Amino acid sequence: MEPLHLVGAIAVGLLVLGWLVVSFSAPGRRRTVIEWISATVMYIALLALFINLVKNALEADNTVALVAFGFLCFLFGGGLLVSIYRTIAAARGAEDSAQSAIN
Repeated sequence: MEPLHLVGAIAVGLLVLGWLVVSFSAPGRRRTVIEWISATVMYIALLALFINLVKNALEADNTVALVAFGFLCFLFGGGLLVSIYRTIAAARGAEDSAQSAIN
């Protein structure tokens, strides 16, 4: 199994686990942190998928697919950075209680 596939599979597994924990947890700081961690691993899983598709487009010399999947990598990479920032803010307790990863 390639490292990129392994990262994507682990991220999907953590996403499902986080989704289950959030679904059965009472609202609070712990749940908010888990929500943001789950959002972060969701972006990691999506980024792994699109990086793999960019790699395949490069190998196939497909410019249209390269531009489309490259744009999606850029978009989800930005989302990953925002999600990491919000996860750190939630863990530090600086999180606004009116805003969470699921609303």
